[in-house]
Amino acid sequence: MRAVLTAGLLLCGCSGLTRAVKPPPQPLQLTTVFVYPVTLNGMPPSPPRVFELSVRALNRAVQEGGDTLAFYGPTEFKVLKPEVDSAWVATDAIPLLVGSGSRPDQGAALRLVVERRIASSSTQTESAKGQTRGASSNEETTWLVRGELLHPSSVTTLIEVSGQVTVDPFATPPPEAEWDPAPQLTALIERIVTEATRHAVSHAANRTSAPRTTALFAPTPATAEWFPQGASDAEGDALQREIQLQNKARLLAPGATEAQAATLARAVAGTAVLEGDGKLQPGDVVLKVDQLPALPHVLARVRFKGAPAELEVKRATGATEAVVWP
Repeated sequence: MRAVLTAGLLLCGCSGLTRAVKPPPQPLQLTTVFVYPVTLNGMPPSPPRVFELSVRALNRAVQEGGDTLAFYGPTEFKVLKPEVDSAWVATDAIPLLVGSGSRPDQGAALRLVVERRIASSSTQTESAKGQTRGASSNEETTWLVRGELLHPSSVTTLIEVSGQVTVDPFATPPPEAEWDPAPQLTALIERIVTEATRHAVSHAANRTSAPRTTALFAPTPATAEWFPQGASDAEGDALQREIQLQNKARLLAPGATEAQAATLARAVAGTAVLEGDGKLQPGDVVLKVDQLPALPHVLARVRFKGAPAELEVKRATGATEAVVWP
């Protein structure tokens, strides 16, 4: 049996993050986490940006906890009341949880809120006689991120993790800035998701799962069409759209090479295979998993199924095949 915290609310700093941990009223045996779409405050609504950050958050959660927990993402359930802490009231996720064979008390929800704050400043130079010679203005952006791991059945926030990062407008941008409009924000979100997911794993049920596949997957930019409200923002001429889609591919799959990003940019909606495992080959795109739209976290859940899944795969040759996997 996993150790369970028995103290009250615990506050501490962790690598620049603030954590507030609350023990559940009873020991938990979590099997499933529903990852909400990222909420953006302090900026105009942007479905494409929500899509990008939500995919990065979901993929990071799977990387950290996919051995013991099944994850569902925003394309699979609707958030009807984002401000309500009980996901079973706020979303339509409960049928998915029960349909997967888990009890309501075995589910949790991960909610992420991003706030942007901008501080403006200006400087003015004057001559010895007090005459204005020139002026300049600067904007400093601070990103604040809060992640909450909610246990709806007990209406308990198991952990709240928060942090912030201020972007120096005069600093040399990191390499990721070539394709990520706010790499510091993305990195902070992933750190917070890591902390929250590790806490979920500490409450996970003991269960068997199939070994990890040796295949390496990445979502294609075209999967934005599956996201609520749509999330496609490619515009301009053909060359501009191609560059935008390649940048989005690098953002969604930061480990992809330039050549792989170019392939992802042209691919149909689905999960592309970057490295194969025998049945799946580089250049393939998985379109469906047991008739569900194929995203990497959906493929990761096959480990808990106890039986192979049926994949619909578009081969690099263009042919579409049914594959029993793994």
